[in-house]
Amino acid sequence: MAFFEVVTSIFSISMLLSLMGKKRATFDGARPSRERKFKKKLDTAPASTLGEAEALMEWKASIFSPQALHSWSLPSANASTNTISPCKWYGISCNGLGSIIEISLPSAGLQGKLDNLSFSSFPNLLRLNLSDNTLTGTIPADIGILSKLVSLDISMNNLSGVLPPSMANLSHLSELDIWSNEITGPIPPSLSNLTRLTIVYLYNNQISDSIPAQLGNLKNLVDLELGNNNLTGPIPPALGNLKNLDGLALYNNNLTGQIPPALDNLLTGSIPSTFGNLTKLEHFIALNNHLNGKIPKSFRNCSRLTRVRLEGNHLIANVSKAFGVYPHLDFMDVSNNRLFGELSPNWGECRNLMMLQFYGNMITGRIPREIGRLARLRVLGLSSNRLVGEIPKELGRLTSLFNLNLSDNQLSNRVPQEIGRLSNLESLDLSMNNLAGPIPPQLGNCFKLRYLKLSENYLNGSIPFQIGNLIHLQGALDLSHNSLNGEISSQIGNLHMLEMLNLSHNMFSGSIPKSFEGMLSLQSVDFSYNDFL
Repeated sequence: MAFFEVVTSIFSISMLLSLMGKKRATFDGARPSRERKFKKKLDTAPASTLGEAEALMEWKASIFSPQALHSWSLPSANASTNTISPCKWYGISCNGLGSIIEISLPSAGLQGKLDNLSFSSFPNLLRLNLSDNTLTGTIPADIGILSKLVSLDISMNNLSGVLPPSMANLSHLSELDIWSNEITGPIPPSLSNLTRLTIVYLYNNQISDSIPAQLGNLKNLVDLELGNNNLTGPIPPALGNLKNLDGLALYNNNLTGQIPPALDNLLTGSIPSTFGNLTKLEHFIALNNHLNGKIPKSFRNCSRLTRVRLEGNHLIANVSKAFGVYPHLDFMDVSNNRLFGELSPNWGECRNLMMLQFYGNMITGRIPREIGRLARLRVLGLSSNRLVGEIPKELGRLTSLFNLNLSDNQLSNRVPQEIGRLSNLESLDLSMNNLAGPIPPQLGNCFKLRYLKLSENYLNGSIPFQIGNLIHLQGALDLSHNSLNGEISSQIGNLHMLEMLNLSHNMFSGSIPKSFEGMLSLQSVDFSYNDFL
């Protein structure tokens, strides 16, 4: 994968079936005879308006449109020529002279080909939005005829083929949305002629070849998103000329080489000491690359950050010094790097955090109690580190939490009963620690739990019967490799959705309850290494 998938989900600074044959005039109930009468009227109506109406009707006849285009209807045989106007049709807007300036049909259920639309019939078109339909075929070359077009959105379709070089004729274009299609081939360097472009979204396609250096000429560009394609080669230093750029997404490509120093003024990814100069940076996403070196201390200065994703790299940093207070931050993931040091209590001041993940590092020390202040937190992942001490009872205040993973650390003492207050918790993994004492009965109050893993600890006592209240447990109940004893409560048989049950390597006695016969969803059961009769 690219050295820099860059934004790599987003380097955000400040931070788009079948063709229904040739059965024209069958989708709206129009008959051929009626269409001929319509064309006779076109001969007597104003040429510009009628040409646009005829082009739309011809396109409608070539596609399938369940109900959206019901208002696109032919005039009756006795209607006057004045009634032949598309301006009141669904999705159509006109200027004062009755000429079409906008075709807006997002999520309209359209199926067919875009190249059946006669673009030459719309000399005044400013906006074209056909997003989220099922359009197929290629982007026709004559789309370049729309010289007045300001916004083109054909995202979330099934369009294929290459980007036609004729798009360079759309000299007034400001927004280009072709994301989530099946576009192949290179980005035409001639797109650099569209100097009014502010937004270019080409992500989620199959675009290949290198990023044209000529894109650096788009001086008004604010957001350039090319992620999830097949782009290769280096990141052109010329992108450093895009002084107005707020968002750059190059993630999930096959880019190679270093991040050009010329990008220091934009986003800097690898990560230069001048990073703190990016005071407007909101999104910094460079996940799953080969980034290495230190996270600079200046990272602390980026107080406007809202989303950081640096997981899956080789970054080095002392976490107690590298990060500051980010009042707007809602997503932080620096997992699977080489981070060390202790987590700062300052994380408790990032009150908008919804996800905080540091798993797969070398972080030591205790879990800060201040994390319990993060009322909006939904995911807390600190697994596979070297954390010590007890699990703070303050985590019981995180009532929005649905995923808590503290596994594979050196946490000790008891599982705090306050965990039972996490009424929205769906996944709890405290395995592979040094936890001791009994399983708190209060865990039975976490009614939404689907996954519970407490294995490889030093837990003792019996399984609280309240665990049988967790009727939504499905993925796993793993209590193996502990010192649990006594008989298994028949209440555990209430877990009818459970697929995996592991009670092995404990000291359970008695017999397996008959209530287990009702656990029909079980796919894996392990009772080995116990004292069952």
